[in-house]
Amino acid sequence: MNGYLFTASVSRSLLREAAASRRPAAHRPQTWNACLSSIVCSDNADEAKKLFEASLHASPEGEDPFETQINKLVAAQFVEQLLMEKDSAPIDWPQIAKQAQLDLESTPADDFEQGYWVDVNAFRRPCANLEALRQALPEDIRSGLNWAEEKQFFFLLSVLSPPPPPRPQAEEADEPGAGAPDAAPEPDEAASGAAGGIFDTQADFPEVADKESAVLIRARNSAVAAWLWRKYAANAKFARNQIRIDPWCGVMGVEPTK
Repeated sequence: MNGYLFTASVSRSLLREAAASRRPAAHRPQTWNACLSSIVCSDNADEAKKLFEASLHASPEGEDPFETQINKLVAAQFVEQLLMEKDSAPIDWPQIAKQAQLDLESTPADDFEQGYWVDVNAFRRPCANLEALRQALPEDIRSGLNWAEEKQFFFLLSVLSPPPPPRPQAEEADEPGAGAPDAAPEPDEAASGAAGGIFDTQADFPEVADKESAVLIRARNSAVAAWLWRKYAANAKFARNQIRIDPWCGVMGVEPTK
């Protein structure tokens, strides 16, 4: 069974009947944009995509029904190894799901100490060990991170695709209307914001950046998770790619072990 990390930016609109029955005091707007992620386990990518898309279109029980338009969807297959501070092991998704649930039940949500806010691409200097890594971080960064070995978290590391090369200026200048401030957007540019207002998917939701691969890591904080990945991938194809780290987002297609 393979694991895939799916992320989608969506525009959602209340169905006409639900919108008509809304009380004026209701806080949720009739249209809104959102970004959703999940790990999906399946034998192949096509089946995993269908399962994720079905979850996007489903209205949660007890909530007003809504219609979902998918603006952008990206997926990346997980590396088969779970990276840890002392070793690595093949990923056992049912066991991972069980451990993740135990973590959620026993650990108060605290993004600060786990370090999802840290710019892991800003600290790429090679470090021989964890203590060297800790000392290499600025004081205001390391003081906000968990360094207790017995306190571990799951991190989702995305290996990002390289950005497209910049277009030659001469090519841009030759295009009709290039540089005109009042030029109307192309139809496909406006389509992604049809339900909730035009927006730049990449700027509004950086989570939907194109990805080459996904990695599951268990470590004490995100700086350590990034360090483990760079050690593991030192001579690999994507060693120099930018990375992104996100928290555990749930898993579909697998039942936790008892």
